[in-house]
Amino acid sequence: MGESLDVVYKGLANLKNGFKPVPGKLYVTKDYLIHKPNDYFAEDIMIPFEDVMRIEGVMTKILGRDMLSNLLEVETKEGHKFQFVINKQKKWLMALEQILMERGEVEKLVQTK
Repeated sequence: MGESLDVVYKGLANLKNGFKPVPGKLYVTKDYLIHKPNDYFAEDIMIPFEDVMRIEGVMTKILGRDMLSNLLEVETKEGHKFQFVINKQKKWLMALEQILMERGEVEKLVQTK
């Protein structure tokens, strides 16, 4: 296939799955966004950047108000939405911007504000 699985950025991340978070790690490679859950949880999620329509840093709402900048929302061309609870959202967005720029797909990253 020729895709690179060299990790560019990684960190702890929970996949939001309804009210049940799936704890694990999130990895950014040149070709994929990969969520590897901790033991005994769901399967790995591999999202190819070519299938991504939109990536956005989102705020967690508490009592209807934006409170924490700790979500990464990914929407695929097929209409699937994934939300990952992350730390250091700005660093994630910078890493994703760098990869998407290299791929010529920086328009997929939605800049908030």
